[in-house]
Amino acid sequence: MPGGSGHDYASVALAFTKALATRDYPSAYGMTSKQFQTGMSMEEMRAAFETIVPTDWTTVGSIEVGMTMESWPDKQPSDLGWAYVSVGGDAYSEAVIVVVTREGRDLRVRSVEFGRP
Repeated sequence: MPGGSGHDYASVALAFTKALATRDYPSAYGMTSKQFQTGMSMEEMRAAFETIVPTDWTTVGSIEVGMTMESWPDKQPSDLGWAYVSVGGDAYSEAVIVVVTREGRDLRVRSVEFGRP
C-alpha cells in the first residue's frame, strides 16, 4: 500500500467496517459521505450489513484490510482509494468493499458493496 493517503483511506475503511461489525451503526453512518447518505439510510445500511453478517453470528473474528487500489474503472475525481475489508466468522468469512473519498477536509465512505464478490 503506498504511503500517505493510502494509509488514511485504508484506516477509514477499517474503522467503518469495525463500527459495522460491533453494530455501532450511528458511528459507521457518520463516516459516510453526503452522496452515500442521499442514496442509503442508516437503516438500509444496517439491513444490508446484517444480510451478510447476521446478528446471530456467535463470533465476529478478525477484521482486516485485504486489498487496496488507488485506480479502478469507476473512480471519481475526489476518490482516494478502494479497500476490500474482510470480516471473519465462525463458519465463513464475509467482506465489505469500501470506496473512500475526500469531502471537504474529511475522508468519507462514498460507496460500499456488502458481501464477497
